[in-house]
Amino acid sequence: MTARDPPDDSLVHVPRWTCALGVVTGLAAITSSPAVPVSKGCGLRGYAYTGLQSDRQGFGVTATLTALADPLVERGHVAAWVGVGAPGEGPRGTNEWLQIGLNRIAGRDARLYYEIVQPWGTRYVELGRNISAGRRIQVSVLEMARRRNVWRVWVDARPASKPIYLPASHHRLTPMAMAENWDGGKPTCNRYKYRFRRVALAGSPGGSWTPLRTQQAEVVQDAGYRILPSQTGGFVAVTAPPPS
Repeated sequence: MTARDPPDDSLVHVPRWTCALGVVTGLAAITSSPAVPVSKGCGLRGYAYTGLQSDRQGFGVTATLTALADPLVERGHVAAWVGVGAPGEGPRGTNEWLQIGLNRIAGRDARLYYEIVQPWGTRYVELGRNISAGRRIQVSVLEMARRRNVWRVWVDARPASKPIYLPASHHRLTPMAMAENWDGGKPTCNRYKYRFRRVALAGSPGGSWTPLRTQQAEVVQDAGYRILPSQTGGFVAVTAPPPS
């Protein structure tokens, strides 16, 4: 399983996660941020991903996220998140996932959010605004102990949502820690530098955390974006456009 769908014949990148964020940001996607000059694209058109995807299903995933610099978003959005699930992983091949992380939309400040995709619909919830560069936030997605198929998102070791029902999700969803770029539909070079520390998987509902190593995961590096080792553990996802 890969962290994205393959590009089609027109070389437009097809998102693996059709984010509710894209629905929320309709107008922001049409125009660029007035503070950032529009440039050529960095790599793949459409959606691009950088991060780690576990090679096995799990009961949760956690990481401490930090934007090491304010993202520069010309069009569309950038994000850094942890989550479980993907298109086709729900009952009878439906879409199902739950993710939490940081995002920044063109023309807006950085936000803390979570997103739920269930077979019957999608929901996007903002938990915080004006998230400054350098701020460390521990985010987690975890199946609840003794409540099969029921999940929560956590922020700094505290529950940040009500119980969330994901049908047929017990030990079936793929955990991942991912940075994401969407170019707003036009060639764009959005720039980010996100650090993921203490990335770990839950070995059972309710916890039992073990570090996620690169040997246990697929490393995803779409064109124009790169993973760098971090001296504090984990990794840094960064824009790395080819030389002009």
